[in-house]
Amino acid sequence: MEITNVIKNIATEGQKIQTCPAKVVRVNVEGDTSLHDNADAYTVDVIRSDGAKINNVRLKASIQEKEQGIICVPKEGSWVLVSIIETTETRAFISQYSEIEKIFLRIKNDDDQYFELQTNGSSTELLYKKPEADGSSEVSSSPPTYKNIASLGFGVDKTLDAKFWDDAGEKVVQQTTIAHDKVAINFNEGEGYQSAIESEKVSFRHEGNKLCFEMDTHFKIEADGTNLKDQLNSLIQEIKKIVVVQGTSPNVGALTTIDNNINKILK
Repeated sequence: MEITNVIKNIATEGQKIQTCPAKVVRVNVEGDTSLHDNADAYTVDVIRSDGAKINNVRLKASIQEKEQGIICVPKEGSWVLVSIIETTETRAFISQYSEIEKIFLRIKNDDDQYFELQTNGSSTELLYKKPEADGSSEVSSSPPTYKNIASLGFGVDKTLDAKFWDDAGEKVVQQTTIAHDKVAINFNEGEGYQSAIESEKVSFRHEGNKLCFEMDTHFKIEADGTNLKDQLNSLIQEIKKIVVVQGTSPNVGALTTIDNNINKILK
């Protein structure tokens, strides 16, 4: 239909596009376990200045395409401008905001993997996810579930955090944290290697074999719970006990000096 005919129809039928101020009383968001838990996700409930309530006001063009789009989420209790879609008051969208709680962008590719950016006043997170394989060759009508691939987060706490998940999307296999006073790298945290550079010390560990190398004012070296300094101290004490009947006995004074020097180096 030509634009002139559209305008003529609106004029003759008395139709008009209505925009009114309203207060946000509820923000409808996604569930914690699935992208599709809440059928009203990406909508808000508002009360107009005349007291009328409008539910499920859209924050994006389609509330069905939940894996894609850019969304501004208003603060609950803030004022917005609500515009009516095709004169149907039960179908509306937010056209202007006074306060924004957070913004996130989600882009899905042809393989259903998606990139997401979320930001609010204190932190920002970049996230990559991919769909779970259901193991079936049949076409499913159920919406897909997703697992993590990688993420990058940073915020006003002066911390940059990068994470990478295993193939199952359940366990973080590598995490790097950069803060104003610390840099830490973890591989298979609790089982693999961890290294950290902090303002007061540097450390390298392997939890599975209980290996530890740490340095601050001293060096600390341990393997399977055994401390190198303690073993050297014990060795020197045993050597001091040696008494030679013929020849020269160990120089106890020199051994004591060596022992003290070891204690200055190791801990």
